[in-house]
Amino acid sequence: MGGECTIYQQVTVADDPHKPGTSAIIGNNVLIGAGAKIIGNVKIGDNVKIGANAVVVNDIPSNCTVVGVPAKIVKTSNE
Repeated sequence: MGGECTIYQQVTVADDPHKPGTSAIIGNNVLIGAGAKIIGNVKIGDNVKIGANAVVVNDIPSNCTVVGVPAKIVKTSNE
């Protein structure tokens, strides 16, 4: 996990149930909202915001905000 991350309550970071031993790589300065789920061998870029209760099953590029089930990009920035 990267530095300066904020993780709110009831967040789950889990292996892919079909591929045990795989886990997420989380970048720097990431905010993970309450109840969010990050499942499988996904890469979360730097400066990402994951909304509450979002379910992340795909890679997320840096400087994005994602929400929903499954999580989709709703905002990007060039910072």
